Amino acid sequence: MIKKQIHDYIWSHRDEMIAQLSKLVAFPSVQQNVSSEYPFGKECAEVLNYVKELYEQNGFQTEIYHKDGYLLSYLGEGEKSLGLFAHADVVAAGDDWVVGSPFSATEKDGFLIGRGVSDDKCAVVSALYIMKMIRDLNLPIKSKIVSFTGISEETGMQDIENYAKAHKAPDFSLICDSEFPLYRGNKGMFQATATSRIPMDDVTCFHGGVSFNIILGKATLKLKNKDGLYDILKAKETDSVKVSLEDGEIKLYAEGLSTHGAFPEGSINAGFLIADFLSDCTLLTENDQKQLSFVKELLGCSYGEGLKIENTDPDFGKLTCTNGIVRLENGCISLVFDIRYGATTDPDALQKKLTEKFGEKEWEVSFSHVMATHVLPEDLPTVQACLEVYKSYTGDTEAKSLVNAGGTYGRHLPCAVEIGTMVRREIPFDLPKGHGNLHQPDELLSIEGFLEATEMAMLMLLECDKLI
Repeated sequence: MIKKQIHDYIWSHRDEMIAQLSKLVAFPSVQQNVSSEYPFGKECAEVLNYVKELYEQNGFQTEIYHKDGYLLSYLGEGEKSLGLFAHADVVAAGDDWVVGSPFSATEKDGFLIGRGVSDDKCAVVSALYIMKMIRDLNLPIKSKIVSFTGISEETGMQDIENYAKAHKAPDFSLICDSEFPLYRGNKGMFQATATSRIPMDDVTCFHGGVSFNIILGKATLKLKNKDGLYDILKAKETDSVKVSLEDGEIKLYAEGLSTHGAFPEGSINAGFLIADFLSDCTLLTENDQKQLSFVKELLGCSYGEGLKIENTDPDFGKLTCTNGIVRLENGCISLVFDIRYGATTDPDALQKKLTEKFGEKEWEVSFSHVMATHVLPEDLPTVQACLEVYKSYTGDTEAKSLVNAGGTYGRHLPCAVEIGTMVRREIPFDLPKGHGNLHQPDELLSIEGFLEATEMAMLMLLECDKLI
C-alpha cells in the first residue's frame, strides 16, 4: 500500500516537478563574480535564495548560510536523522549546444535538456518532494529529515566542509548526485597546477578550458609568424587542428572531445592535439619544441603515464590524471590537472613524486582542493538496505554496491551513499558525440527515469529509517 501511495504521489506531481526544475535551470548558477558580499558568486546566491523560498512556501523550517554556501531544511523532530544532499551550482555552460540553450530547459521526447538538469538541480527538486511526500502521506518515518542544498560542489566543496565544521552530520544520508545502483565510496583527489619556469620563445598565447575537472575540449595557441612557418603549418592542417592568420600571428585552434575528468575514457585533450601538431616543428626554437613535447606527453594520456605515477587500486581501479585548463602566464605554460586515486595511494608520497617529476623538467607544481579517499564497508546494514531496494525495484538481483571515481558530498559525511539522479533511458534522438552527459553540452535528464529515481530514494529512506 505504501509503495503504491509513493508511486502515485510522484507521478501525479510529474508536471509540477518538471516545471520547478525548469525554473531552477534558468538560474545561471556558475560560481563567478565572487566578492565579499557573495563569496560563492552572485548567481549562486540567487539560486540559494530561490530554493529557500521554495522550502518555506511549502511550510518547512529553513536556515540559510550565505557566507558558508548552503541552506538546511528540516522535517520532523526525531532523535536520529536522515539526510538528503544536493547542490544547485553547476559547471560552466560551455559551447555547441544543439538542443535549446543551457539556461532555458527544453523538453524533448521524454527528456529535459539544460545545464544542471541531471547535475544536480533535479536532486534539489527530489529532496523537496520527498519531504512533501513524507508529510502529505504521513509516511512512517521516525527520524528527523535534514535537506542540504549547497552552491560550491563543483568548485571545491567548501560548502559541505563549512557544514561539517558547524553541524552534526545525519546518522545516514543519501547523496542524489551519481548513478545507480549505489556508490559507497569516493576516490581521493586533488588539483595540481604545474607551471614552467622557462618562458616560451615563439608561442605568444596558449589558452583553453573553464574547469579543472572537465577535460580540455577546445584550445587556442598563437605563434610569431616566422618566414615560411604559416605555409608549413597550413599544409598540415587537419579536421581537429585549424590554422589561420590573425593580427599578424599564426593561430592554431583545436577541438578534442571533452568528458568529466573522473571518467576520461574516449576523451581527446585539445591541448594535446596542438602540442602534438607542433612538437616536431623545427622552425620553432629548441626550447619551444622541448616544452611542447613535454606537454604532449602529459596531455596525451589520462592515467599518469606521462609522469610515471600509474596505479591501480583493487576497489577504485586506475588512478586518473587529466587536464582541464591551459594558460600562458608571463610567457610560461601553466596546466591544471585533476588527479584521482584509490585507497592504496599515499597522497603525500604522490605529491612529492609529482614535485620531483615536474622539477626535473624545470616546472614547479602546487596542490589544492585535496580530498581524502572515503569508503564504507560493503556489508554495512544501510548500504545493504539501499541495495535491496534497488534490486527489488529494478529486478536486477545481481546488482552490487560500487565505488565512485567522481567526487560528491559523500566523502565529507561519516555515513552516506550516493545514488542516481535518474534511471537511464535510451535517448530517442541524435546528439553529436560528446553531448548529453553531465558537464557536456546538451546535458539531459530522462523525465521518467528522474521520477523513478525519486521513488527509489523515498523507499531507501523508509528502509534506512528502520536501521538507524
